[in-house]
Amino acid sequence: MERREGMPLTRAWYEGGGILIMGYEMYRLLNYASEPTIKTSSKTAKKKQRSTEDNDDDSSNSGDEGWTKKPTKTKANLATIEKYRKYLRSPGPDLIVCDEGHIIKNPKSAIARTVNEVRTLRRIVLTGTPMQNNLKEYYAMINFCKPNYLGTEHEFSRNFRIPIEAGQHKDSSPGDVAYMRRRAYALNQRLKTILHRRDFDVLRSFLPPKFEYAVKIKCMPLQQELYQTYLLIQNIDPTARLNMAKLLTDYQYLMKIWTHPWLLKPHFIDGYQKYLRGQDQVETDQFFQDDPDDIEDEYEGSRTQKRTKQASKDKITQSTTTTTSRSVISKYFSNTNDRDDTVSTDRMANVLKAMKKEWWYDMFDVERSQFDIELSGKFELFRAILNECESIGDKLLVFTRSLLSLDYIEQWLERWSTRAPSPKWIKGTDYFRMDGKVPIKQRAIDIKTFNEIENTRARLFLISTMAGGIGINLYSANRVIIFDVSWNPAHDLQAMFRSYRLGQKKPVYIYRIIGKGTMEEKIYKRQITKQAMSQRVVDSKQLDRHFTNDELSQLYRFEPDNEDDPLDKYDADRVKDKILRKLMDNFEDLIVSYREHDSLLIHRDEENLTEEEQKQAQHEDVLTKTRIYGRNHTTAIPLTDDPIISIIPGQVMNFFRQNPT
Repeated sequence: MERREGMPLTRAWYEGGGILIMGYEMYRLLNYASEPTIKTSSKTAKKKQRSTEDNDDDSSNSGDEGWTKKPTKTKANLATIEKYRKYLRSPGPDLIVCDEGHIIKNPKSAIARTVNEVRTLRRIVLTGTPMQNNLKEYYAMINFCKPNYLGTEHEFSRNFRIPIEAGQHKDSSPGDVAYMRRRAYALNQRLKTILHRRDFDVLRSFLPPKFEYAVKIKCMPLQQELYQTYLLIQNIDPTARLNMAKLLTDYQYLMKIWTHPWLLKPHFIDGYQKYLRGQDQVETDQFFQDDPDDIEDEYEGSRTQKRTKQASKDKITQSTTTTTSRSVISKYFSNTNDRDDTVSTDRMANVLKAMKKEWWYDMFDVERSQFDIELSGKFELFRAILNECESIGDKLLVFTRSLLSLDYIEQWLERWSTRAPSPKWIKGTDYFRMDGKVPIKQRAIDIKTFNEIENTRARLFLISTMAGGIGINLYSANRVIIFDVSWNPAHDLQAMFRSYRLGQKKPVYIYRIIGKGTMEEKIYKRQITKQAMSQRVVDSKQLDRHFTNDELSQLYRFEPDNEDDPLDKYDADRVKDKILRKLMDNFEDLIVSYREHDSLLIHRDEENLTEEEQKQAQHEDVLTKTRIYGRNHTTAIPLTDDPIISIIPGQVMNFFRQNPT
């Protein structure tokens, strides 16, 4: 929609009724929109375009072009803003439906603040991932539908979040575990009247089986040496309180090491070039989109982001560059598009000179290591899976958060292709790539080509997790590699469901490749804990507690040789996937262990609350509501202390809101 069309269209809908469909960003911008009187300079536009491309964010394709300029506060613009607010927020529509409702999970975000200001009383939130990281997000969505239904955020934290989180660890006390189970049950019961839940089980009978494996890969000797040296140089205490700003820097750096040591080179070059250009765009935005859960809660969002960017900029010459953008010069990445701000030859010489002073530069032959797959267990396993898929005719999806990893795979495919008797890896024919820079139309063309079952040459799709993890169907592929673990488990779940969905005809095999003993393994354990909490609270399931609090909090502890985990398995004969079974035989020194991911999230009937425990949980919840609300509570809570009594009907609820006592 063009900006000039916004006002007539919105007014016509407001006066004539009907259904108005728009994106969240458009809704936010319309509430603060001005008339198109200000033009953006070409220089500013180019900088903005670079920023969008570097972040691998799809927002540039959202159709909101021309709406991103902050309005000037003139009388005319203020009048326009007031009209939009009248039409969209106050009084607002008769019914508001928020699809992908987890977008408003952070009440401090601009979109969530704008949506929460709507005066509409009838509200529906649709989401397939009601709780991604923590209970605060769950509360935010519920509180939008039913304001104060669970009390204030502080009251919710005291009565539900804190006790539930305290009892979810393997080393939680028996009392904490028992109380956690009762509070999770009480929360689930309280939400029964407003929550309609259907999980993936309703589709399971229509789909072939899915086998999901977490495969732990041993770090190679060079990777271990680099990892340990970095921790030593940075003087990191694994037991110390986490510093969010430093975690961002360290995570991005260590991620390159456990992926492939050569990535330290383009990582440094790209960040150093941006530093010399004065470009303050690091991967901070994308990192924060990836939700490092409770770690981020220790800081205020905006202040944290500001400090993080500054910390990254200050340390950029000490090998703490924090970016995985693909704007690396064409000398090192042949598939990088030319740009008008490419650095000069002299400046490039300075970059290389600075790089040679890095602590890691003399630890391995940087120039010759580029295509040495054996320096990385992840890439060695990827190559093996790719070969096996080719031999049996299965198509493969590869998801990764790192654009440098995508670039590296493309380079490696090109080198492999040129050494073959005939080209076997041609982009757009044999393999495809999707990231934030690929236009929407091109994505549709590539997806259609790849999904043609009879097209046996189209057999590999490289995808950025952030750009291609939602909204696409790739059911022709039945093998999926999750190349690196996301902080937010929903991102990896959404990625694998690009293949495992209606239309899939083959059994689906998912491989989560995890660096043994690294920060990535700790992040994976956090994923399991988050998913378990979600199932306890949302689905009222009882699951085992696999990890201690220390295992989850000590992200920096590096244990590449620790083999004491009782959950680790190495029994190739029991593996249902013939490819993984073969790989475990051929790469016995590389594959440390595997886990069936779903086995960590099995419901335990024997852990269900007894009838007596359920009554105790209900009684505790009644006391909690009485303590919070007293007699004058005007939101939808039971009229009496008897938890069996139904919730106040919606019409009575609306009357109380409009006529508070």
